[in-house]
Amino acid sequence: MVVVALAAATAGCGDDDGSEPAAKPAGAEIAGSVVQYADCEDWRRATDSERYATIDALKGQLTPQTAEVPESALDDDQAYEIFENFCNAKFGDRLRLYKIYAKAQGLSPLYEP
Repeated sequence: MVVVALAAATAGCGDDDGSEPAAKPAGAEIAGSVVQYADCEDWRRATDSERYATIDALKGQLTPQTAEVPESALDDDQAYEIFENFCNAKFGDRLRLYKIYAKAQGLSPLYEP
């Protein structure tokens, strides 16, 4: 009975600031990451929050290990637009997101909107 009372008393405690939990990246998690296998089919099934979480995961995995924080010359909104364009193409189902991201990231310094 004491355990039940304690559980009920602490149920509302914690870091709950009223916000929803962070979205998970799109795709199946393998070895702690979705980065290697997430493809355009996963992208199309994902919500906006999951899509941005996927971009964050890609950025984190494709940032040099010497960097203290994930960074990219490719803006998140640019990455989103690039994925939308590639993944909405008829041939896009099995395109791996990390390959698209890595190539776009490498070319992004040449692109100025």
